[in-house]
Amino acid sequence: MPSSTRRGALRAGIVLAAACAITLVGAAPAFAHVTAQPGTAEQGGYAVIALRVPTESDTAGTVSLQVTLPTDHPITSVRTTPRPGWTATMEKATIDPPIQSHGRTITEAVRTVTWTADPGVRIGPGEFADFPLSLGPLPTDTDQLVLPAVQTYDDGEVVAWDQPPAADGSEPERPAPSVTLTPAAGD
Repeated sequence: MPSSTRRGALRAGIVLAAACAITLVGAAPAFAHVTAQPGTAEQGGYAVIALRVPTESDTAGTVSLQVTLPTDHPITSVRTTPRPGWTATMEKATIDPPIQSHGRTITEAVRTVTWTADPGVRIGPGEFADFPLSLGPLPTDTDQLVLPAVQTYDDGEVVAWDQPPAADGSEPERPAPSVTLTPAAGD
């Protein structure tokens, strides 16, 4: 093989490798946002939904996560599970109009849940953590539960994962974690 052919093949290989690397680097952030796991649950049921939080920064760690629950579809039972090194706090809001559940009139529901890391604790670069919530009953009049989240890093950066799903099915730049709600078995 003449040297000019080898140089041409080498250049083509380098260009192809560079294009692949750019494509992979450009695609990486799409996989690194806060998500809800599992991605589906039954309407009207109770489910454990974990917010999966990756740290995208190469130098800072995640030290806080706040999730906002819907006001148009209030969830009356919200529970956290202990996470070593983290404190969970819940803030309630008034439900207007009140709703009936299990023979009780409910006038307020959890609006936000915030997990805050203890000093010296964080989700480091290249790591992720799950923050589970037991939720229910899940709405029966919608097919999607959208849970906007705010991630705070120890260098002060705040990232809002709050964009609703796009009508055309494309993923927004900072998508809110969401769960597809399916009809209950037997419906």
